[in-house]
Amino acid sequence: MLMQNKIPLVSVIIPMYNAAKFIPQTLESLLYQTLKNFEVVVVDDCSTDNSVEVVESFAKIFDGRLHIIKLQKNTETPGLPRNVGIKFARGKYIAFLDSDDLFTKTAFEELSTLAEKFQADVVHTSGGFILWQDKPVSIDNPAMTDFNELTNPKNFSFKSFKRSSAPPPTKPLLDTKNLAERVKRWLNGDYDWSTCTAFCKRDFLVANQIFFPPMKTSEDVSFGFECLMSAKNYLAIPNVTYIIRPREDSISRENYTTAEYFAKRIRALNDGFNEFERIMDKIKFFDGRPNYRYAVLEWFANFRIPITLGFYSQVPAFKLNEIVKKEFHPDDAPLAAYLFNTVNTYRLQLIKLRRELNKLKNA
Repeated sequence: MLMQNKIPLVSVIIPMYNAAKFIPQTLESLLYQTLKNFEVVVVDDCSTDNSVEVVESFAKIFDGRLHIIKLQKNTETPGLPRNVGIKFARGKYIAFLDSDDLFTKTAFEELSTLAEKFQADVVHTSGGFILWQDKPVSIDNPAMTDFNELTNPKNFSFKSFKRSSAPPPTKPLLDTKNLAERVKRWLNGDYDWSTCTAFCKRDFLVANQIFFPPMKTSEDVSFGFECLMSAKNYLAIPNVTYIIRPREDSISRENYTTAEYFAKRIRALNDGFNEFERIMDKIKFFDGRPNYRYAVLEWFANFRIPITLGFYSQVPAFKLNEIVKKEFHPDDAPLAAYLFNTVNTYRLQLIKLRRELNKLKNA
């Protein structure tokens, strides 16, 4: 039996909200880990179902390695509960796991062995396994909770989260320490920022004060960027250790036709700009390099702004103006709303012109 006071090698942090139906399989995947020297930190974000009771039922099986933190107020974010977990954790390394996903049984052994060998601050995996060809499944479908089904390789397909066509590494490879090169590769989409692909040394995160921003979406983008810019040893590996369970009711699949979705995306853009500015203010490399700073912000704009284009193709800009204004500081709101609406309007016009040009080329 594992002693309760033993310092764990790995702390896996799981933010949780109303996960009673699917977190049992998530926890079960941890019980099968070949490396046993780990702890689990579940941070409950004020669930309204019996999620806490379900997790507590696993306490005895984990023999003192399972900790449950109950937040007093719902944060409405995945990042802030993770921050609580990072501060509570005792492990040398931090792994992040969503409450509906799983790890392969050798995940912690593979990741920690490579982290130790290369003295890595961050180990970055090349992607994840996704179940059922990424077809979302109802939470009430028996396949969603069948552990044998969830861990059967025949149901896996590989999913890379990178935005570029650069091939994944074929062997563990320490990244260049040249930050200019790292920025260029980030802009090219050669890195993935998904939280599930990051295995981080806890002391590295704490010493550099790297935590998730209080954003409802895209919080993992800035976290990944700050890790990349701050890590001395950033290790890319070909290993795939994460299993994604696509759910129909997942937050990432929320209704994108609502005004609230539209406002949320504008908020993420505004907050994201401020967060990237904050990160670049911390890192000396960006001092006196306005070209790099602007390029990073332009990349983020190109990543986030197109998500709102669907609204401008259906609703006149002036009708969206009040929604946009609410997401900016009152002193800047009119100008920011005008510029944002103008950018989206011109983007739609350019898309239309490109389509017409392609038709003429193919005629």
